[in-house]
Amino acid sequence: MKAQSAEYVMSEVAVSRFPINGLFEIVLVGKSNVGKSSFINAMTNRRNLARTSSQPGKTRTANFYLINESFYFVD
Repeated sequence: MKAQSAEYVMSEVAVSRFPINGLFEIVLVGKSNVGKSSFINAMTNRRNLARTSSQPGKTRTANFYLINESFYFVD
């Protein structure tokens, strides 16, 4: 599947505020600096959609990216 559209939707810490619209979520989990954000950027062919940090452990929120208006990547 090719990503025709990709957009940042939101960052959230409270599970109760996560999007509830019936779309599938592909959640990327792993240790710091293993390339989760870089994976999102590579899959969407966008250089700075998902921000990458030089400091490990910087991300403290769940970041939602809507892909092809049909599912989310969650980092």
